[in-house]
Amino acid sequence: MTKISENSVFDFWIDPQTQEIYYLNQDGQVFSAKNGQDLQVTQQKLNAPNFIRLSPNGQRVLAAFGDPRLPQWGVFDVIDKTWRPMPDGIVNATWGGNADTLIGFMKNGSNVNLSTINISQSQPSVKIIAKDLRFQDINLDFSPPNNLLIEEKPAANYSGRIWDLNIKDSSIHPLFSPENGLIMGLSQDKATIFVFSNSGGFRILDAKTLSALSPVPFSTLPSKCSPDSVIIYCFVPQGDSFKNATLPDDYLEGKLFTSDSLFKIDLGTDEITPVAMPQNGVSGPIDAEDPITQGGNLYFVNRYDNSLYVLNFGSESGTPNTGPGND
Repeated sequence: MTKISENSVFDFWIDPQTQEIYYLNQDGQVFSAKNGQDLQVTQQKLNAPNFIRLSPNGQRVLAAFGDPRLPQWGVFDVIDKTWRPMPDGIVNATWGGNADTLIGFMKNGSNVNLSTINISQSQPSVKIIAKDLRFQDINLDFSPPNNLLIEEKPAANYSGRIWDLNIKDSSIHPLFSPENGLIMGLSQDKATIFVFSNSGGFRILDAKTLSALSPVPFSTLPSKCSPDSVIIYCFVPQGDSFKNATLPDDYLEGKLFTSDSLFKIDLGTDEITPVAMPQNGVSGPIDAEDPITQGGNLYFVNRYDNSLYVLNFGSESGTPNTGPGND
């Protein structure tokens, strides 16, 4: 296992074309992780990053900054390596079906409209899908061709819902009954849903039928699983601190840090196997977030030091070693 970032990491992504690893630091500056000194890609500081979303082609990143109630938005392109500001008034947004389209909620006067934003030209154009459609405190994801998934932000004492909105005919229905602490993650191909709630625990579901894809003998959070649909790696908190915590609040608010083990889940065979994590490159426990598999490696952020790490699997996917990865 190897630490591959020099700076504190807010979030990261990997360019699927070049395999280059980019990360955003806490000041919103973009770096490229290298063996040795990291390459600083942007000098501009962006205040208070909220989150990033990777485009369908993996070469653009949508980011929200500043006040979470009405953030500023920008798109970073790995080709020209610059930030492009997005129109004012975006309340919440995600990528649409391609790297030239955003979809989300835009404020226009006293109205909040569901809209698409075409960013293929130098001046983005906005098209309203549904007028004055109000959702507050939500996360968005898009499942092509027409489904916008609207996730109410989770809280342990709130019965949250996740909605499926068809942007073609504006029909809407709940994906899940209200559940306390309900939180969701979606695989990159949109075929698999990872979901956690206080009553239902952690589940891996088929995105179309919502049926269980594999029995899961442990509890974890969706953000601790790689967004794959066949071979999935999940970091699993050990000990009683996670079981006894107020979830997901304690974890999201930074009141709880975990000590994780790693498991490999083969949805084709339902086989779940533990994966050894060599500790020679780590000085303490691992509390992993946002794992990504790429090129025989597993990348993740360790919340204890906010650094980016890589676990190299070599030629045998179930037998990791401590090589430096593809940097």
